[in-house]
Amino acid sequence: MKGGLLGMMRRLFPASASAKEPLLRVSAGAVRESRRDNPFDTWASRSRSANAADTTLACHRLWQPKPDLMIRPKFRIPGTAGVFASGSCFAREVEEALATLGFEVSTLCDELFKTEPLLHDAAAHPGLRPRSYLNRYNTMSMRDEFAHLLGADPELEAGVLIYPFERGAAADLHYSQSLRQADPATTLARRKCVREFLGPRLRQCRLIVLTLGMAECWYDDRAGRYLNNTPGPRVLAEFGDHLSVHLTRFEDHIRALESLYKMLQRVHGEDFKVVITVSPVPLERSFLGRDVVLANTYSKSVLRAVAEEFAAFRDNVDYFPSFELVSFAAPSDAWEWDSRHVRPALVDHIMSRFRSHYLEASAD
Repeated sequence: MKGGLLGMMRRLFPASASAKEPLLRVSAGAVRESRRDNPFDTWASRSRSANAADTTLACHRLWQPKPDLMIRPKFRIPGTAGVFASGSCFAREVEEALATLGFEVSTLCDELFKTEPLLHDAAAHPGLRPRSYLNRYNTMSMRDEFAHLLGADPELEAGVLIYPFERGAAADLHYSQSLRQADPATTLARRKCVREFLGPRLRQCRLIVLTLGMAECWYDDRAGRYLNNTPGPRVLAEFGDHLSVHLTRFEDHIRALESLYKMLQRVHGEDFKVVITVSPVPLERSFLGRDVVLANTYSKSVLRAVAEEFAAFRDNVDYFPSFELVSFAAPSDAWEWDSRHVRPALVDHIMSRFRSHYLEASAD
């Protein structure tokens, strides 16, 4: 079946489908046909002998050092495409892997942090990438940062989510806390430097990679904004009366992505592509009195559903399963010592799958 079952369904049910429609609707006849087109649709055989003989079954492809999944991309990407990546620490891994594949990655910009006011102090943060300052930990903050970079958020320009202390320093919770705290004027200057450096690059890049992070998010009631980062003890002591943690809902994240997409449309028209995924890196800590494992399961489940919904009816948005490629790898091969960060060898494998399926010039 040319284009696969998903391709047929997108042609039958395009983006005009109402919110009440299922993401896919497949007739009984199409289901029968898909059995011939999709050798990877079964987890395991009911017969032990048949199960052992069929290596296409999911039970054989998963829990391996380098798991394999069926990936049917909506589009191909030229190797010359400029890439703009946004997300948490896993997005920084993806940037480096894409650069190795030959992409021009605008957000691979550690040079931005070699001079004031964005000077990165390696001694204070050993082993931390300088551009970790740009990490985006939740979808709403990601949307706000795109607006900021495109000059469409005057409140961020004016200093919202900057928390000044009595002795002159300030905490900027719209960005990661990877730089030494500075006075409010310097903190605002940092925002301006980021906008002036990355804003024009965002306008030029036609491939946007979004890595969704978490659904347990800090919120400023007075600002009506989600913080990008967790407030430290000094912020909580002086401003905690109007800060809280939200267990956010599906609708919060899908609305943020819809807004972000419209911003990109205003810049690029329809001439851009989005690859969206979910970071496999689990929550470091839960603040809601819950087991962090349960909190993390909720976060990743919601965001995985959000990514599917966001990509479902758009031909220029595709979900790439880096989350699954890590989650279903052999744990000893997937995780570093902290069981949070992904081993470089597995990141390389994931991006080799990306190259094979998405890259025009080097497609396997």
